[in-house]
Amino acid sequence: MVRKFRVKIGERVFEVEVEEVGVEKPSIPIEVPTPSPPPREVTSPRPTVEVKAPTVKVPGLVQAPIPGTIVSIKCREGDLVKAGDPLLVLESMKMENVIYSPKAGRIKKIYVSENVSVNFGDPLVEIE
Repeated sequence: MVRKFRVKIGERVFEVEVEEVGVEKPSIPIEVPTPSPPPREVTSPRPTVEVKAPTVKVPGLVQAPIPGTIVSIKCREGDLVKAGDPLLVLESMKMENVIYSPKAGRIKKIYVSENVSVNFGDPLVEIE
């Protein structure tokens, strides 16, 4: 004997057919227990990416805050810069990001050139 049941879980409705197998038809009516609901759809959480600061801290070293490509360099070795002066432009995800000087000083070394790809934490400019 096949019986149909409608089960509602949240906003979704499932129709379930239950067939009795190997059971003789009883002479007295019995109550058939409600079948357990189908297994829930389990969705795994979205993967998260943890961004960590560079482990090596060198005073005056400006490091790439994000991966990208150097579009232009706004300074030269030996230049005097003030805090907040633009050092270079880094393109990431089709957006141009200006990297500013964190402090005043003289540009000691420029580690990158234009059209070069950099990763997170790569050294860009050293200020003394």
